[in-house]
Amino acid sequence: MKRDKYQTMVLKGLVSGCLVFSVVSPLSAADDNPYATADELGLMEGFPPAPDKQVTKENALLTPPFNRWSYQHMRMIYPSAPIGSAQYPVHLDRRINGSIDGVDVKHPETGAMLSMADALEQSFTDAIVVIHGNKVVYERYFNGMNADQPHQMMSVTKSFGGLLGLMAVEAGKLSEDDPDTEHVPELTASGAFGEATFGQVLDMTNSMDFTEDYADPQSGVRKYGATLGWTEPLPDIEYESNLYDYLVTLPIDKDHEHGEIFHYQTLKTDVVNWVTNRVNGQSFQDAMYEQLWSKLGTEGETYVLLDKNATLVAGGGLNATPNNLARFATMMINDGVFNGQQVVAKSVIEKLAAGGDVNAFAKGPDADSNHPAGEWSYRAQWWVKHTPGKEAFTAIGIHGQWIYLDINNDIAIVKLSSQPASNGDPYDGLHLNTFYAIIAHLVE
Repeated sequence: MKRDKYQTMVLKGLVSGCLVFSVVSPLSAADDNPYATADELGLMEGFPPAPDKQVTKENALLTPPFNRWSYQHMRMIYPSAPIGSAQYPVHLDRRINGSIDGVDVKHPETGAMLSMADALEQSFTDAIVVIHGNKVVYERYFNGMNADQPHQMMSVTKSFGGLLGLMAVEAGKLSEDDPDTEHVPELTASGAFGEATFGQVLDMTNSMDFTEDYADPQSGVRKYGATLGWTEPLPDIEYESNLYDYLVTLPIDKDHEHGEIFHYQTLKTDVVNWVTNRVNGQSFQDAMYEQLWSKLGTEGETYVLLDKNATLVAGGGLNATPNNLARFATMMINDGVFNGQQVVAKSVIEKLAAGGDVNAFAKGPDADSNHPAGEWSYRAQWWVKHTPGKEAFTAIGIHGQWIYLDINNDIAIVKLSSQPASNGDPYDGLHLNTFYAIIAHLVE
């Protein structure tokens, strides 16, 4: 039997900020089109929708093709909290360069050259916005998306949390050399965080023993999911009542010292957020508004998803519009200045661009063909590319969410997607090759 394009393996683990426990979908693509939109699939149409067309809490987060609809409607399914907009909107200058439509993109697996239209379709693009200098030079919207529609950002959320952490350091509220326990004494009991510094957790080089074995009900990922209310608790297993109580139980990985290797693990972001909340005296969403959104001329709806205890899970809950993300990206490639105001200190952006420990990244388990050892590092929850001539730092979320910042060429690219697989090729390679092709075209 031919396998449907949208079928995926169940129980993949914890990847880029989300529990990957997708159920195999029986829903076939419309007219055998593997890139069918939510409308073409008939998702959530009717009163009520047909059972096989319903998007629910069980299939919305990670199950294709239901994510073609859900990533634009997360607030209808999960609890959330708002991030306010600026008092007065500041509209970006748009000088659309139609020649970008004629750029070809290399397929990462076949080597074939794709048209821009095909590359965007095959990476399940919902929106792409390209900024050059301080102008939007290209934007395209698909799958019912528009410039003012909030979209699920997955682990791009981490990068905003890391930026807020660096901004707190810049403001003198803490040092990257501070032990986490200096600001969150509750972490003393945790081997993963009790003797680690804030900078190590910020760069994900603290050592943490966190298992992702779904067959083991005592594994870390099973306990994490149940604690958040994302998965059902199992009988005869004792769970902590909230995320904070769970974080303090996490042990060190005895095979590695703190600072030795980079290991991407979402719970580290929760601790970055906990420490930053403490020193700021405010929540992630309030800091996002006060320090960023209120100064960026944002408008419309932005929100974050919450767990069962109304706690933000910092690893992947941000939902934002292409317009607001474009405002943010414009500021980042202009030395932190937007509308004549210094929003983020230039020194903070320089720290991100300089990257983290390349050797720690190379020795860890997360280097791969798209993020090869020696060419990438991880700094303050941002992925940093060091390849000569292609230097950039980028926020990445599973299922195709990107903010790609090339400050050397003053180019930023925001790309939002609803691809069926969480990550890996051909998707990661296709996204990156699209960015490289657009940048090469703009600077030639």
